[in-house]
Amino acid sequence: MSKKMLYATLSGALTVSMLAACGGTEDTEEDPAMEEDPAMEEEPAEDEEM
Repeated sequence: MSKKMLYATLSGALTVSMLAACGGTEDTEEDPAMEEDPAMEEEPAEDEEM
């Protein structure tokens, strides 16, 4: 196998692996801790009148 063919094959394999690793998915799974934010669920404090 000539060097040119070897380099072309290796560069193709590198390109495919880069696209597969950096392709990403449409899954937008959020952190469950972010869903249960206690600061957002608290009722506002009532003002006490004197």
